Amino acid sequence: MGQSSLSEGDRTELADRLRAEGNRIALVLEELLPRDEDDYISEAIWHHMGTGGKRVRPALCLLSCRSLGGDSSNALYFAAAVEIIHNMFLVHDDLEDGDRVRRDEPTVWAKYGAGNAVNVGDYMHGKAHEAILKSPVDDSTKVRLCEAFDDTYLLTCRGQALDLNCRGSADFTVDDYMELVTLKTGHYLALGMVGGAIVAGADEVVIEDIKKLGRNMGPAFQIRDDLLDLTKGKGRGGVEGNDIREGKPSILYAHSLEHASPEDKQRLIDIMGKDRQETTDSDVQGAVDIWERAGSLEYAHQTAEKLTRQALETLEEIPFENKPYFRQIVRFMTERTT
Repeated sequence: MGQSSLSEGDRTELADRLRAEGNRIALVLEELLPRDEDDYISEAIWHHMGTGGKRVRPALCLLSCRSLGGDSSNALYFAAAVEIIHNMFLVHDDLEDGDRVRRDEPTVWAKYGAGNAVNVGDYMHGKAHEAILKSPVDDSTKVRLCEAFDDTYLLTCRGQALDLNCRGSADFTVDDYMELVTLKTGHYLALGMVGGAIVAGADEVVIEDIKKLGRNMGPAFQIRDDLLDLTKGKGRGGVEGNDIREGKPSILYAHSLEHASPEDKQRLIDIMGKDRQETTDSDVQGAVDIWERAGSLEYAHQTAEKLTRQALETLEEIPFENKPYFRQIVRFMTERTT
């Protein structure tokens, strides 16, 4: 697995298939979030939602439900809830990180103000719960869906708390990073699949295996994201190294603190501790140089590959009907290039 096992053509085709599956929630989103309400909220929501997005999470929900023998139409509202909460996290994350550009468009807080961004995100959280309660399933299944949703929501918030408060920390370790990223990304990435499985009537053994799959896929996905941040293709207005400018505790930062020379370690701590506006392009390149000398870039690639292998092993324990397709999806998510 030294190289991605999906060609660019395969990745494009799979992305199109996933987007088509995810777009099945379009009418539900229009029902839950009407575009033409003059409420100071709808315009901002659709400014954000209209900037794009792959809709992978709702696609995973619907595919998991169908592949476990369920009727995926019964999972449409939960899939919509997953997409809404995903975008709610992005709206708040942009504000917390100070990011002014997402998907090459102004972020909600940059366009409408910080207060509106907080309120829009809060509204979306409520709408996600409304979506779950509208699901065409029995009450006991709704309770299970709400429990899965709320548990994941709280774990993700705990992960974000670590993300925000470990920035520039001088003693941040790889173990700390893995805890952070599992909380923030691992449970969250599995949520759609968990919900789809619940709608399909899967037992707790299957649910736990899907959660385990997420705990491998999510960190692998995030490590690739850490690496992609060093490129211009991440949809942030062509700016490289946003994570460095924000002082974010990435796997690269954690590994280099443990393996860099004392001089490089102090230099890196100084760079990561700067205010965003004071961080120069030279600082960004300086951090990358330190990561190269410490072997952190190679370590990140190797760790992502290890987690991908573990995810594929876990996948074999889950009774999905279309196992080859799910293998492709795991590789698509964990070997991402954009």
